[in-house]
Amino acid sequence: MQLHDHLKSTGESVDDFANRIGEAISTIRKIAYRQRQPSLPLAVKIERATDGVVTSADMLLDATAEVAA
Repeated sequence: MQLHDHLKSTGESVDDFANRIGEAISTIRKIAYRQRQPSLPLAVKIERATDGVVTSADMLLDATAEVAA
């Protein structure tokens, strides 16, 4: 599941989630809207904070789509 979809389903805002896990709001916003891929430690942190609903693999950006664009 994508982070944005998870937050929407739980009713938690991006800002609240970022504050809860101790990360910059702008960073989490970019990850939620798939404008940035998180570092591995941050991806693991997000996966743990969502109880595994959002996996590290869910946050990987498709490299072939970026090259084609």
